[in-house]
Amino acid sequence: MTRESTIQPFEAGDIFLGLTELNDSDDDHAGLGRIVQYDQELNRKGELWTEGGVHLVGGLEFDNHGILWAFNDLSVIQIDSRTARQLPLSEKFLPRVYRSASFAKDGSVFLGEHMKARTKPTEGIGARTTIKFPVIPGEDVLGFGFIYKYDADRNLQAVFECETAPEFTTFKGCTHSTLHPSEEFITYSTETGKRIMRYDIVNDRQMPDFVTYPGDDPMDKVWAIAVKHLPDGRLLVTRGDFMELLDEQGEVLRTYPLETYGWSDIEVCRDGEHCLVSNIWEGTVAKVNIESGETVGTIETGMKAPNRTLAGIAEFGTPR
Repeated sequence: MTRESTIQPFEAGDIFLGLTELNDSDDDHAGLGRIVQYDQELNRKGELWTEGGVHLVGGLEFDNHGILWAFNDLSVIQIDSRTARQLPLSEKFLPRVYRSASFAKDGSVFLGEHMKARTKPTEGIGARTTIKFPVIPGEDVLGFGFIYKYDADRNLQAVFECETAPEFTTFKGCTHSTLHPSEEFITYSTETGKRIMRYDIVNDRQMPDFVTYPGDDPMDKVWAIAVKHLPDGRLLVTRGDFMELLDEQGEVLRTYPLETYGWSDIEVCRDGEHCLVSNIWEGTVAKVNIESGETVGTIETGMKAPNRTLAGIAEFGTPR
């Protein structure tokens, strides 16, 4: 089943959300892939029904040429900002369940692999979902949790075999990643794990953790979720029902209380003064002033759990 796309050519300040329409009674994460467009005043403008993958469209990010990237299963989705149409799926990318993208000044892209498991968990919380995870062709695994570097022509340049953090679902790898402004390392997290990690992409080596949270209980909610560097190197990180701003030594500069739980993605706005934070459980987006902490606007998508599909957020015209 397909739908008519009403998405419009992109304008500076437009906001894009991954909002798959779930429609499969046998798979609680499956449905029609969709990206919804909002204007800079947070009003809905249109939507694009995507091709490639049958689960949640997520990990939205713009590259240096204004192409919107997103991911669904083993597919890399790219949307042309001028035509507002999806480009043909490329066969250059290794088939992996990517979830995050960072772009260097030379056009290179670093893709974080969301999945890290041989098979779907058969015990615990990870076994409660009915999702039918895609298997990597020829590998017979769900994923490795690595970071992959592709050059400007989308040729594979390196596979960084980074560490990941234990988490309670037992199938997540590099779920959120962000390139430091120096372009010397990637800061990343395993969603709901207790480590904010860094990988040296110049010398191909694991770096000491940026932050390690205390405790041995994987369910205590003392963890990191989304991470995003500001242009000056400071780091925003969501922690569940709040967000923190960290300096380059990992010290907390500011805490932002957020209503409810489940804040799972961050986008730094093009004005450099605000960020957008999305909540997958509530289906809401908050626009926050980074310095004052004030919430200056919200989007209510209506996609609240169990229709938890808000899996990515990006703003067109963001600084690179």
